[in-house]
Amino acid sequence: MNVKKLGTGLFVGLFIFSITLLELSAQSVMPVKVETLEDLKKLQDGVKAVVKVVRPATVALTSTRSGASGSGVIVNRGGLILSAAHVVSGDKEMSVIFPDGKAFKAKVLGSNRTKDVAMLQLVKRGDWPFVEIGDSDNLKIGAHLVAMGHAGGYDTRRPAPVRFGRLLSKNKRGFITTDSVLIGGDSGGPLFDMSGKLVGINSSIGDSWQTNNHAGISALVKDWDRLLKGDTWGRLNRNPMTDPDSPVMGFIFEETQGNQGVIVMGVLGNSPADKAGMKKGDVVVGIDQRKIKNGKDLLVTLSRYNPKDEVVVSIRRRGEVKKMKVVLSKRGDLFKR
Repeated sequence: MNVKKLGTGLFVGLFIFSITLLELSAQSVMPVKVETLEDLKKLQDGVKAVVKVVRPATVALTSTRSGASGSGVIVNRGGLILSAAHVVSGDKEMSVIFPDGKAFKAKVLGSNRTKDVAMLQLVKRGDWPFVEIGDSDNLKIGAHLVAMGHAGGYDTRRPAPVRFGRLLSKNKRGFITTDSVLIGGDSGGPLFDMSGKLVGINSSIGDSWQTNNHAGISALVKDWDRLLKGDTWGRLNRNPMTDPDSPVMGFIFEETQGNQGVIVMGVLGNSPADKAGMKKGDVVVGIDQRKIKNGKDLLVTLSRYNPKDEVVVSIRRRGEVKKMKVVLSKRGDLFKR
């Protein structure tokens, strides 16, 4: 991939915000403690600075075929757009609506359905506003992030809404999870770190509005040349937690009271959990060095691994904590039996 295609700087006319962005750039991938009112104000100023830079390049996408809508973000001066695969699915052309209401046509290029990412190209030549590509692989859990998108579809009464949150998890397949609130229409919209760089594409809404999935930009960059060439491949799955390629142990669980782990309610025959000796009534309290307090901890922790990875699971059985080695299976392999 030619990095020059992505652009090398933020908008020149926004120098007034550069100091704030530079102050926050060193913290953009790290969790930042907010302990005082001054810390909170500084964080607020940082969010405002990011939004000022990136909002002009955050666009709404509307299907010229079906009228379905989503969001996208422009990543170079020539009008290259990134979005979600399910937003452009089945379309060869989309209408791109800018914050000022002006609309232009874009050609759909390539899509990786498994990662839920897509690439489009504005047909009209121009000097388009754009954002810089960041690095999602270096993000640390708890890092502050800014999500944008045209929630509910393009609305002439307001610009793209801004959501602020933290990184909750990331996995080896490129998906990341945040507590930035997303709703319908945000799909395909951008996720930024606190230096204003693009680190993800909004993919799907999780079990609640506060737990949402994004396609990490570092995984997308690996597919850059194929997307640009117009290739389309993979399997579209709106929820990475049910991705057939995701790792599982093969047991049914129930929450405990007081966040004391998860109760094993049933073990699938010949599953990794079964082979390791897990039994109904066991309480899973840890995986490797991470504590498992509830179902969310379990799912987030598993998402960090790949099928065939070996993990050490801590279970509580009759008041005694035992450890067992479990080799994770691929969800699609386990549940096709």
